[in-house]
Amino acid sequence: MRLKDKVLLIGGAGSNMSRATALLFAQEGAKVALAARTTEKMEETAGRIRANGGDVLTHQTDLTDAAQVESLIDATVAEFGGVDCFIHAAGGYFSTEHDITTMDPEYWDGALQNNLRTLFNPVRSLVPILEKRGGGCIITISAGERVRQDANAAYAAAKSGMVATAKNLAKELYDKNIRVHALCPGIIWDPLPDGEITPVATQLERLGNPIDIAYAALWLCSDEGAWATGLELTIDGGDSLFIDSPIRREVLA
Repeated sequence: MRLKDKVLLIGGAGSNMSRATALLFAQEGAKVALAARTTEKMEETAGRIRANGGDVLTHQTDLTDAAQVESLIDATVAEFGGVDCFIHAAGGYFSTEHDITTMDPEYWDGALQNNLRTLFNPVRSLVPILEKRGGGCIITISAGERVRQDANAAYAAAKSGMVATAKNLAKELYDKNIRVHALCPGIIWDPLPDGEITPVATQLERLGNPIDIAYAALWLCSDEGAWATGLELTIDGGDSLFIDSPIRREVLA
């Protein structure tokens, strides 16, 4: 119960890293609010939390729309009394297409909007709420350096912008006791298993699992991580160090 009485809000709640995080946080005693543009995967996650006796709220929200974000936050505060942790899991636009000369400008703008505006809108409104609770934690899920380099320029710009935003906000919000971090995963290949969330295999030579990201977020949002802010925490099994992983290389082949 490392998060007993804390409230987690996840923006961009889907079926992968955000689902693992929501389930783990609920196991650890948090009340969980889920927000997503599409509802199917979000409701599946909520169902798993409820089946285990957890408290969960779902709210269909387009995080690029400021009015919808305000509605989401109002609903969360009304249901749970406040917010202690916000995890920004929205984004997308990963592809290995590199040719900038043929990239549609709308694709470039879409990558920035879906990765950065979806961070800006909730944070702008949540800061006073987190401050009122005595502080809290904001995490944006970016991408590891190797992933950014393997992807296209629009994705790299957006994900790098998330890291820069987190570090800048960590400085800006220090006096409000609000910690801000960027989690930077490698490519997460393994599916999330059914049942209770528990640590996966301890060896480095394996595929990434959503649970790897969930446990990192748990430490950062818990009181155990209370004296850390502004981290760019890479969780990729060494891929950003250009480690030669036969297992991961075979998947990419």
